[in-house]
Amino acid sequence: MSPAVSRRGTLVGRLARWLRHHLLGVFAVLGVVAFTLGLVGTYREFRADPQTFSWANVVFFTATLFIADGTIFQNLGHYPLSLEIARFLAPIATTVGVADAVSTVFAQRFERFRARRARRHVVVCGTGPTASALVDKLSRAKQVVLVAEDAQREYPDAELPPGLLRVVGDPVEPLVLAQAGVARAEVIYGCLPDTSSNLGIALAARRLAVDRAESPLRCLAQVGDLSLIPHLRARRIGLTDDPGFRLDFFAIEVLGAHALLQRHPPAWASPERTGPPTSPAAPLVVIGLSGLGRALVTELARRWQAAVGADGPLLPLAVSGPDATEAVTTMREREPALGRVRLTAHDTRRGALPPAVTDPPGDQPPPEFVYVCDGDEELALLAGLDAAQALDRRFGVARTTIVVRTGRQRSLHDVFGGSASRRPPAVAGPLLANLRDGVRFFAVNDEALPLDLGDTDFVDRLAQASHAHYVEAELRAGIEMGSRQAMVPWADLPDDLRDANRAQAAHVGEILRAQALMLMPVDAAETDFAFTEAEVEELALLEHDRWRRERSTRGYQLGPVRQDGIDRRHPALVDWSALAEADQERARRAVRVLPTILAHAGLRIVRLNDPT
Repeated sequence: MSPAVSRRGTLVGRLARWLRHHLLGVFAVLGVVAFTLGLVGTYREFRADPQTFSWANVVFFTATLFIADGTIFQNLGHYPLSLEIARFLAPIATTVGVADAVSTVFAQRFERFRARRARRHVVVCGTGPTASALVDKLSRAKQVVLVAEDAQREYPDAELPPGLLRVVGDPVEPLVLAQAGVARAEVIYGCLPDTSSNLGIALAARRLAVDRAESPLRCLAQVGDLSLIPHLRARRIGLTDDPGFRLDFFAIEVLGAHALLQRHPPAWASPERTGPPTSPAAPLVVIGLSGLGRALVTELARRWQAAVGADGPLLPLAVSGPDATEAVTTMREREPALGRVRLTAHDTRRGALPPAVTDPPGDQPPPEFVYVCDGDEELALLAGLDAAQALDRRFGVARTTIVVRTGRQRSLHDVFGGSASRRPPAVAGPLLANLRDGVRFFAVNDEALPLDLGDTDFVDRLAQASHAHYVEAELRAGIEMGSRQAMVPWADLPDDLRDANRAQAAHVGEILRAQALMLMPVDAAETDFAFTEAEVEELALLEHDRWRRERSTRGYQLGPVRQDGIDRRHPALVDWSALAEADQERARRAVRVLPTILAHAGLRIVRLNDPT
């Protein structure tokens, strides 16, 4: 949809809403004025003839003015001015009232008609904090269709954003999604409370995504339990029978953990820092092991492991909550990166700082950050303020930064204010003092959404990681950057080669299954996986055959490659036996590095015939 068409659609939508919002008021004003003038004029008209005068006649014939009945005017004489005005005003009021009724009756049908004809739009299924945050942000720049059984209650006419259309119905039903124009949508979000319903949305959307191989429908399904995401991704990767449909999964807590560390990172995780930490890391504290709290602990562990390596020092991290010990035990079983964390669990009352933090042994420094992740906003605020008071009393004012999780931006963040540098000059100061900026607020839904489709696309991330390993290996082999079309960073890679990398990533599961290998979520007890030389040779051959088929379907032919533009020739389009040794070795390297790439995505390879 072009910007001009989008702007015209927005103006039409605003005009239609303005008329709908004001028709009833116009009808009421015109009706009262016409009826009052009609009563006065009819009273004077009948009062002149005592034989016909009665209050019943006055009221009855005044009412007939609204249906343009001319009985009272059949003598074609001169009538009181008030009656003359009322005889024209009353039918106008009736017309406005009918227009309001018709617009109310047919508004939902017209909205569905517009949704069904929309193109390259976004479909959001369900209501709640995640869906609301997506709608509020995306509707500012794109056409958004909200599909939910309570869509009109969530966004009534008086509060409808200009870029939003509503379709009332169950989004799991294919017919309802068809009314939302899913067949021509750019992306669909499943934001219902339970994972099974969001998988039902994905199944229904897939049935509608036909003949879209050139521009696949993106589907992002929200998952309630963080631990389900790697299981679902492992079962989805490698299914290549849906060229027009791409499915991935997200949890607002995982996205929130990434966004939280982007906004409030420890010193060793700062984007400005290069290389491993040169001094011991300051302690960190996470209060409340809600979904966000668990995701934050996991993300801190992964980033620390990436920063210091497998043999680096341990990150001091304390967590507290009513069942912290049990939660930490479960997390250790599922996340290998926690092996690089000196993780201490403290079973405390809800929102309490553990004693080891307020009264640390020896000369341990104060925590750099305390992340309060309680799901209850009021309890999180209380815990944050209590923690600030206790740490200020123990270590001095504002030596520790307290970050309190909130639901939406228009709440505690605005009440206490953020940093003065981020507040526009025209905006008044905060309602309450912010303890010298020692307490900050993180609105998880506003900060984590909308999703970056590139960052959340699992296949895309695998493709980027694979390309990065390819470039690194070629550089070690003496190949210079820019010497070939593929020897450039991902951002500069031609679209055709990006698609080739994505096709390779999407085919991983199918290649592995051919060798009785399977993808599973990472496990803390899992030892490092390595292919046997026989497996490397067989998988490299299968990957080369897949690559040849993919290149051939795109019109490539055997021949030398030119570097002066898009070339549809390649010298490696031959059988494996005729392939140059250097090209065979590239295919083998792509296989050998596969376990490392998958491990960064939370997946591991297992042998189906291995009893262990």
